[in-house]
Amino acid sequence: MAEMMYWEGLQRAHDEEMARDPLVICMGEDIGVAGGTYKATKGLFEKYGPLRVIDTPISENSYTGLGIGASFLGVRPIIEIMSVNFAWLAMDQMFNSAAKVRYMSGGQLTAPVVFRSPGGSAHQLGAQHSARMEKVFMGIAGRVKPTAYSNLLCARTTLCSSTNTNSCTT
Repeated sequence: MAEMMYWEGLQRAHDEEMARDPLVICMGEDIGVAGGTYKATKGLFEKYGPLRVIDTPISENSYTGLGIGASFLGVRPIIEIMSVNFAWLAMDQMFNSAAKVRYMSGGQLTAPVVFRSPGGSAHQLGAQHSARMEKVFMGIAGRVKPTAYSNLLCARTTLCSSTNTNSCTT
């Protein structure tokens, strides 16, 4: 079996899902032209264009809300938050909109959205970029499926399967 870097597996999963379903989009800071901070979207901007690989401003709450709103209309966004520590800025949207919309709308709306973000310690990252937030996501009422993966195969299959569910996946 060929050796593959983590980012290559995630990039391949993004590509496979975007090729499979034209309603799958990616959005986040520096994911387009730059190919993502960790290269997980490298080459997708050139292949799918700016309408499906959307570079956003540094405003996690705003672009998360935009992606969640699009998911109410059937779009399946994969929202990348550059560092899981910045997810704190988007939690109102994640927990009070995406996670609970099915209940608040009496089952009329769903939020098929995936939030993808690296977390934990790394060589170059200080205390402000090294949180683990799985427990925070697990404690939220509603349709949130927190996931964490320990290997490349798990990361790829989780990303692929998450885009096929009508639940919010973090």
